[in-house]
Amino acid sequence: LARSCSNYDLELEVSSAEKTIQDAERIEQWVDHLHLCQTPDMRVRLSER
Repeated sequence: LARSCSNYDLELEVSSAEKTIQDAERIEQWVDHLHLCQTPDMRVRLSER
């Protein structure tokens, strides 16, 4: 019983970890989008250095 219980917990942890990774990627894309919208001139200055 303990073995099946730990397997079940592990599956839950893996699925929640996958969701967290997807959320993180979504947030990263959103943040990149915000940065591009807000500071296009800053990126140009940094790339000129």
